[in-house]
Amino acid sequence: MIRAVIFDLDGTIADTLRDLSEAVNHALLCEGLSPYPVDDYRRFVGNGVDNLVKTVLAEHDTGERFKRVKACFQRYYAAHSRDYTTAYDGVPALLSALSDRGILTAVISNKPDVFVPGILHKLFPEHRFALCWGQQDRYPRKPAPDALLGAIDALSCTPDETLYVGDSDVDVRFAHAAGVRVCGVEWGFRGREELIAAKADAIIRRPHELLELIGEYDEQAKLQP
Repeated sequence: MIRAVIFDLDGTIADTLRDLSEAVNHALLCEGLSPYPVDDYRRFVGNGVDNLVKTVLAEHDTGERFKRVKACFQRYYAAHSRDYTTAYDGVPALLSALSDRGILTAVISNKPDVFVPGILHKLFPEHRFALCWGQQDRYPRKPAPDALLGAIDALSCTPDETLYVGDSDVDVRFAHAAGVRVCGVEWGFRGREELIAAKADAIIRRPHELLELIGEYDEQAKLQP
């Protein structure tokens, strides 16, 4: 039986793309470098801030420039992380339905931990997550499974009782490395083809479909000897 659903943040329950792109482009412009179109950031985000900065700098990457761009991004994003960020349609209702069923909800993201609670509070002020973790020093970033295993333990669940929900191949590898089933979401930054290639256990088009999937998993569990 599914007792806990753990979500990715960016591209899964929240559309953060514009705020992320504007923060990084601001940092690039401060270095006299060209910004990228917002849509390019669909491919850039998801692997943590360090990889994001390395990707946008490309051949312009130097040790000192990397530090400056990262620091500038973090300062700008700290002030503007909630300017345009919105919850995806149907997600607030999904969270309420999960709570009504007694299912724990949580968030694990590669976004720096300091930004996660404020975004969740703005988007879902009435919802209480059992835990919400961004990237922390105590755990390596996704797809290393350590944070997910730590969360499962903190929630007093098992991998079989947990479902992870994300929008990218990183999310699929993260969940599978922890022995957890993963549901991919088509509405995210990366799209269906990447999720199929990564071998997500299920893929949904709309948030409410997650409730049906959980029902199917629970029925399968009842049939187990």
